[in-house]
Amino acid sequence: MSESEELNRCAYKWCWGVVDLSVGLEWNPLIAEMITAASVMTELWERVLSPRQRSDLAEGFAAKDEQSARVAAAFLAGASRLGEASPSRMTSFGAEKQSSPALDRARAEWREQALRAGLPLPPAGARLRHADPEHITAAVLPRLTGCDCAGYVDGEQCRDRDHQGLHLAAYALNRHGADVLHADTVAKAYRATGGPAWDTVRAALVDAVAHHVDIDARELPRLIRPADPTRLTAFGRLVSQSNSLAREDASLGFASPHDTWKALSDRARLHAREAVSRMHVAG
Repeated sequence: MSESEELNRCAYKWCWGVVDLSVGLEWNPLIAEMITAASVMTELWERVLSPRQRSDLAEGFAAKDEQSARVAAAFLAGASRLGEASPSRMTSFGAEKQSSPALDRARAEWREQALRAGLPLPPAGARLRHADPEHITAAVLPRLTGCDCAGYVDGEQCRDRDHQGLHLAAYALNRHGADVLHADTVAKAYRATGGPAWDTVRAALVDAVAHHVDIDARELPRLIRPADPTRLTAFGRLVSQSNSLAREDASLGFASPHDTWKALSDRARLHAREAVSRMHVAG
């Protein structure tokens, strides 16, 4: 089995992103939106940012060169929604929408298929811990990108100098800015991550984003070593923009968990190009 085929057979593709009611009842796999955000970041870097802005971002990341900063930025933009893959978030399928029989049927159908695919959903009605997705992302992403130190538990920040940059980068993914998250809040969010089964799902999501941008996620400490969170505030805004553009007009191009990996990846790149082009025209 090829690498793409293996990625295509995983439960992680049943994590949902946007649920849309405008044309029937559709839902987009979270991974489709994550890799689209990664592609949007690449498009912004190559087509929108000025040479000075690219240089400033590379310096903020303490990257060895701009190419390393670009691929790291794309990967992190894609991984920024990792915290949505949590028990409380996934069991709330369409909860922000107005309740209706159609939504109830769609939720039941999604749950049945997701469980069959192996997504570790808790029993219906179970009491679950809740945390904001960005806090969960900050709590779990460093472990999946190279920090395997034994002292790193419950979302605490590792004291290994080689890994501290991972935590700064993960905190910078907060859509409210790099200086808002607090370590204690992130540590509490770790309790809502769902345990080993959900760790496996999130690891698969990270690997899929890394595969899309052609990076080894666990090599991130070698590519970037940010030391000052305030230098990454502009990057946090770009991440927010990338995710907004990735979800733009989502109802016009929903993906499916049954799609091949190549189809998902190709569609993500096409949507990213179109979204950034529309932004240019609007500007």
